[in-house]
Amino acid sequence: MPPFRVTKMSRNTKRIFREYKVHSNVDATFKAMSKHLTTHGFDVDLPFVPECSGFYPNISSSPCSETFKHLNGFPADASGYFMEYIRPLNEHHTKYLIKRYLTRTAQGQALSTCQSKHFLAKVYLGDTKPLSDPWNTDMHDRPAYLDHLLAERVEVSYLAASMGATLAILHWSCGVDARGVEFVLGRDTRGHVQFWLIDFADCATFPKTPEAVVTQLVDAVMENEPFWPRFINIQALRKLWACFRDAYLEMSDFIMTDAMIDYDNDAVRALPYLFMMELEKIRGSGQLLA
Repeated sequence: MPPFRVTKMSRNTKRIFREYKVHSNVDATFKAMSKHLTTHGFDVDLPFVPECSGFYPNISSSPCSETFKHLNGFPADASGYFMEYIRPLNEHHTKYLIKRYLTRTAQGQALSTCQSKHFLAKVYLGDTKPLSDPWNTDMHDRPAYLDHLLAERVEVSYLAASMGATLAILHWSCGVDARGVEFVLGRDTRGHVQFWLIDFADCATFPKTPEAVVTQLVDAVMENEPFWPRFINIQALRKLWACFRDAYLEMSDFIMTDAMIDYDNDAVRALPYLFMMELEKIRGSGQLLA
């Protein structure tokens, strides 16, 4: 169990248990896959997934029940599970970003509240900052838009490839559509900024059919589109989509070759390409894959 943890709770026991099962599966799969990829010399780093454990149909019966009793308004009849706590960006990171990206008039209010805010930077590779962003003083889980990341010299092609590989693993190893997942920058136990994959409440399984691939899987990406890369016709960014697409297809091929029992026919092995061709029409350069 990680040394620091948070509790995810809901009065909807069925829904929170389903999220726990998906989260547990993703956690275990990504740990195993990271080792497997290293063994096979894959040059891609996967995001961290918060560890999770201990589902309780009644959270009041958990080992932390004594602590919960002292919390005002605690829902004693809720179900829940424990997961690793992702530390927010530290005060120095936050103050630097406020002074760099907010207008002078907005900086004062943002600085006065930044210590009380939980600032995980949401990684938006599919969107650039809106015109109103420099006046937005809310630092709670604030988006890091593509132009922010470029200004900070973040290797966005690395992040795009990591996202592509992640999506392939979610689809073909975990068997879920990746609906609602998010990518954030937060700190680990040593204080280092890390790339994290979170939020599995809306993920659903899908039938391995062409119809599901071009509808359910594509819709899941489009409903959460700011996070996922897209083709941007600017010289410095044209390769971003290709990094994402190629990593997705390469990882899909690796998974399906490595698990021939599960993917033993050409029709199923073609599904990742069908998915990416459909997504390419919407988010890519519009050119079909060769």
